[in-house]
Amino acid sequence: MGPFQDAHPSGPIISQSVPPPGNTIQNIDPTVLVDDDGQVYIYFGTFGQLLGYKLDSDMVTVTSNVTQVTSLTGYFEAPWLMKRQDVYYMLFAANNAGSDSPCTPTSYHACIAYGTASSPMGPWTFQAVILPIVSSTTSHPGAVEWNGEWYLVYHTADAVGGGHFRRSVAFDKLTWDDSQTPAKINVVQQTFRPKPPVPPTYNVAPKAIASSARPTPIQYWVQALNDGIIRENPLPPDYWSSYEATDSPQTSTLVYSWNETVQLNGTSMVFFADQAAGANEGVAPPQEWYIEYKDASGTWQRVTNTSSYPLEVTDTPDVVAFETVDTVAIRAILVASGAQGQYAGVGVKEWEALSTTLH
Repeated sequence: MGPFQDAHPSGPIISQSVPPPGNTIQNIDPTVLVDDDGQVYIYFGTFGQLLGYKLDSDMVTVTSNVTQVTSLTGYFEAPWLMKRQDVYYMLFAANNAGSDSPCTPTSYHACIAYGTASSPMGPWTFQAVILPIVSSTTSHPGAVEWNGEWYLVYHTADAVGGGHFRRSVAFDKLTWDDSQTPAKINVVQQTFRPKPPVPPTYNVAPKAIASSARPTPIQYWVQALNDGIIRENPLPPDYWSSYEATDSPQTSTLVYSWNETVQLNGTSMVFFADQAAGANEGVAPPQEWYIEYKDASGTWQRVTNTSSYPLEVTDTPDVVAFETVDTVAIRAILVASGAQGQYAGVGVKEWEALSTTLH
């Protein structure tokens, strides 16, 4: 392919200075649609800003005033403009976060949602989320029709050696509900390549429901506690933390609950920290921590005959052994470092609950 020539050697087609009067946003993530009549449209923008223009057929000359879109709930970035049966669809990455959000529980993750319009320049009406969060923090959408079938193309961290910034392309069928007006995009069902068998383990934490007695700050994720992933350089949703700047609590409680009785005799905890032990700011190792279990009467009891509770920040922590308990729940009480109302946050990348038998 190539060599390619610059279609607009005099400079950017769109930037913070052109076309006048310019803009103050980050001009990234463009999406272009050539409509059936040959008219060209471009949208772009990130961090909640979405702008659009008409372009001439030369694809470089702006021929309209700017359109600013503010009606797409949760819009963050990565717009994808397309047309089906005279309806215009705008797919996008959204991150309206919250514990009861239909999009994402954490502010670092994004879902894929869409809106519709009868005109390519709007007005746009938000419709629904069509892909929940994936293994990478973002999952920018594209959609294409091929051989009569529609497909959603996006990215994840699912490939071997993948990560938030080493992403791989995924695609799944995108289906429609034509009984609705406008036609509705159904929730996309993710498919995955076969995974190797999980080796036997004493760790039964992945079978537990993880929770925190205090609401988890929105940038962190309580479900990271038992996802089996320990990242060397995690982003906030890769670990749980109590950090809330000057409002970080002195004590935090994490809970694992099972739907059946489990027999446990050990635990381990992988801490995250960006401050030294004893700090009263940032995220530091806890001053102390300990484990309690729920007994047959439903009362919390401290486990006994324990080895020491390690405070070292390492991805391979020592196991805390304790006298065997039969229980449906355990909790970890974490006491933060600091004093006089000013405490560091505590961060946990993974928390294992060890059974007496392999599973």
